[in-house]
Amino acid sequence: FHPGAMDEAHRNRVSDAQGITIGIVAPDGKQGMIEHAEQFVAADIPFLFDPGQGLPMFNEAELLAFIEQATWVVVNDYESKLLQERTELSAGEIADRVEGLIVTRGARGSVIYTRDGRVEVPVVKAQTVADPTGCGDAYRAGLLYSLMNDFDWKTTGRVASLLGSLKVGSHGTQNHRFEVQEFHDRFVEAFGYSF
Repeated sequence: FHPGAMDEAHRNRVSDAQGITIGIVAPDGKQGMIEHAEQFVAADIPFLFDPGQGLPMFNEAELLAFIEQATWVVVNDYESKLLQERTELSAGEIADRVEGLIVTRGARGSVIYTRDGRVEVPVVKAQTVADPTGCGDAYRAGLLYSLMNDFDWKTTGRVASLLGSLKVGSHGTQNHRFEVQEFHDRFVEAFGYSF
C-alpha cells in the first residue's frame, strides 16, 4: 500500500494475467480502479467491487458505474453509509443491481443483501485477540474463495467471518496461517455444519 505506486496501477491490465475466473477492484489509484473494472467487464470476468478507503475519490456517476459493472459489492458499515449517500441508493437498491451487497460491521458481524433478502452473518469469537489489522482483507479472501466455489450466501458469509477471526489472532497483516482441516474443524465448531 503506497500512494505513489498505486497511482501507476493502471499500467497493469487484467489481460496481463491468464486463467482469471474472478476479480476484485479494491483501493488503488483512481484511474487503475476505473480501468480494471472496465477490463473485467470486457473480459466477462465477474468481480467484487471493494472501494474501501478509496471511496471518497469517486463521484456519484463513477460509483454508479462501478455498481452497474460489478457482480458483488463489499463495504464496511461506514463505507456503506457513504456509498448510499453518494449514490442516493439504499442498501436494497444497490443489492438489486448486483448479486450481493456485503456490509461488514466489525464485532457485530456482517450482513449480505441480495435480491432475495438479507442474510445475517454472525461474528466468530477469536480464540486470541492479537491484531485486527488485515481482518477485513482476510474476510474478503473468504468471500472470494466462497464465490469461486459457488457456496450459498449463508456459508459464504460464515467462511469469510471465520477467516477474519483467525486473522485477529496473529500479529501483522498477512502472517496468519492455518491448516485446511483446522479451518473445517473451527467452522463446524462455530456453525454446527460442514461445507
